[in-house]
Amino acid sequence: MTCYLPPIDKPDAIYNIQILRFDPEKDRYPHWESYQVPFVRTMTVIEALEYLWDQGEYIAFRSNCREFTCGSCAMEINGKPALACDTLLEDGMRIEPLSRFPVIKDLVVDTSTVPERFKALKLWPECKHREPATKDSPPLPAAKSAIEHYRETYSRCIECYSCLDACPQSDSDESPYFGPLYMLQLARVMEHPLDEKDRVAQAAEAGISHCINCYECANVCPMNLSPATIVNELRSKTIRRLDLLFGRRRKEVG
Repeated sequence: MTCYLPPIDKPDAIYNIQILRFDPEKDRYPHWESYQVPFVRTMTVIEALEYLWDQGEYIAFRSNCREFTCGSCAMEINGKPALACDTLLEDGMRIEPLSRFPVIKDLVVDTSTVPERFKALKLWPECKHREPATKDSPPLPAAKSAIEHYRETYSRCIECYSCLDACPQSDSDESPYFGPLYMLQLARVMEHPLDEKDRVAQAAEAGISHCINCYECANVCPMNLSPATIVNELRSKTIRRLDLLFGRRRKEVG
């Protein structure tokens, strides 16, 4: 049996927490189960789950912290998505899987549709054939502001899917709005100096007009990003594109 934590001999307190359990091979419906956890100072939710695992309570959850991959331990804690490794344990906590995705088992959800949508959006720079670069070739148009934007925004997204879980307009894969994560990734590749694909049209097709500016995605982001701000910037470009299109049509009709 894997031992995650050393024995806890002198806890500061005994916390009672509730975890939503569901094993599709055994259970007909999800159900809540209560557990007692000896709390010690700075104990996080992920450490509580590891403690329970050591005690033989084999609750399924994801955590790739030891593999230096962040974002996999996102789950709903007291009704809001959060990283279990970054959330201090509290007495009476209610822990459940992300509600946006189908449950595989307990706190593990099926996120396979996310890379499928990434692939459908072609989130890599697309450009026409270019001649090989030479010493006389002009430099690429890498604007300083774009580089800073990438470093401060796009590169910090850990793809934990918390923003998708919190977004009321992208509560399923059948929703007309893809969600803030996809809009952020569209904006990221749009700023690449070699990308020539019409990302504004893609954003419109991905339902960007359905965003209601609730900023829930910004409220739950563990990296303190604001996907809603990126969405608004993309939507402004979409509106400007429509203004140009309809203005041109009005001139043709006139």
